[in-house]
Amino acid sequence: MLRILFAALWVLFTVSLSYAGWFDEAVKSAAEGMGRRAVNEAADGAYQGTKKEAKDAVKGQQPADKGKSGTVSGPSGQQPGPAGGNVTIENAEAVYSKYDFIPGDKVIFFDDFSDTDVGEFPRKWTLNGPKGSNNNAVEVVEYQGRRFLRNNPAAKGKNQYESTQYLRLNLTGDLPERFTVEFDAVFSYAIPGSYPNQYYLLLLNSKDRWLGNSPHNLGVIQLSGDVNASKNTRTNVGLVDGRVHHVAVSVNGTFLKAYIDNVRVINDPDGAKRPITLVGLSIHSSGNLPSDKVMFTNFRLAEGGKSIQSALSTDGRIVTHGILFDTGSDVIKPESLPTLKAILAVLNDNPGVNFVIEGHTDNQGNRAINQPLSEKRAAAVRAWLVDKGVATSRLKAAGFGDSRPIDSNATPEGRANNRRVEFVKF
Repeated sequence: MLRILFAALWVLFTVSLSYAGWFDEAVKSAAEGMGRRAVNEAADGAYQGTKKEAKDAVKGQQPADKGKSGTVSGPSGQQPGPAGGNVTIENAEAVYSKYDFIPGDKVIFFDDFSDTDVGEFPRKWTLNGPKGSNNNAVEVVEYQGRRFLRNNPAAKGKNQYESTQYLRLNLTGDLPERFTVEFDAVFSYAIPGSYPNQYYLLLLNSKDRWLGNSPHNLGVIQLSGDVNASKNTRTNVGLVDGRVHHVAVSVNGTFLKAYIDNVRVINDPDGAKRPITLVGLSIHSSGNLPSDKVMFTNFRLAEGGKSIQSALSTDGRIVTHGILFDTGSDVIKPESLPTLKAILAVLNDNPGVNFVIEGHTDNQGNRAINQPLSEKRAAAVRAWLVDKGVATSRLKAAGFGDSRPIDSNATPEGRANNRRVEFVKF
């Protein structure tokens, strides 16, 4: 009997150890999983700062950064900056510490596909240019209240090849020494865990032969929610989330910088080659797998123009397109910080300079709304500068709606140029 009892106790003891070991492994596994998840969440949190999280794009919710190109504009829209956000201008400086992108001040090309019918190929783009043997068809689609150019999804089990399209530009030579490119793109997987969608910005010479979409080739810039690369740099981020993100690229000679939302991901002094006479965008699904989320919109190419100090010295005014607001709002968006800080530096370095801050819109939308909105936005910029220590006597604010265009309102590019904030000496 004692032997039977002892045997039973021994069985219970060994089983307990077995379960204890399983439990320890389970706890360890869970802890490791939580640790990895915490690291991922911390990295993503550090990347995104405290910006507002839009609802999952897969569920078809409206993105927080809805709008067109522009600055002080009315309901007709304005330029999207880094994707959405409840990061206020007051607490954005830490989050945007390395975000120094300032949009070019003269728009050369702009397309949000609003003038292209759904299902059609946009007339401002062309397929004529160097490309590989496979060029998938593209079409304009309606997505989250905006129009995008989408790589047509392949049938299930079939390959979905890249599509490469180029801007119709009437260039007689090289692009300006300094220029910027911006667009909004969906960062997603065709299948979770597969390769992410890729967007390749092509800054080429029209005489170039096709060398393939690889950042190893000068003038090819790889951009995505995962790997971002140029000829000499490579950065990994964690933003393959099915949402719309803002891509911004600045070129100064051969010096190339690129940003995803509010973070710089490429900083390459020799990432571009000159002359640049051809600009294109090649878009890919994950591993050629079928996907309906390979798409972009709000493509903006703009000349860098004069430096702020040079413009002030020669023209007596500074025209900016980098002070941004959400549609219908006079709350300054945090991605406006680089432009605002540049203006603040001018004021601090030149104590004898005083500015009238002017808000201007295009002619789209209701003038009765645009006019007072432009006044409020100019006042908001003045308030920000005063809060940074600039004497109130040095600044005035005025809004002019669409009454003082600097370009034609008959084209998207002209309207984008007209949406602006000016700082005029008085």
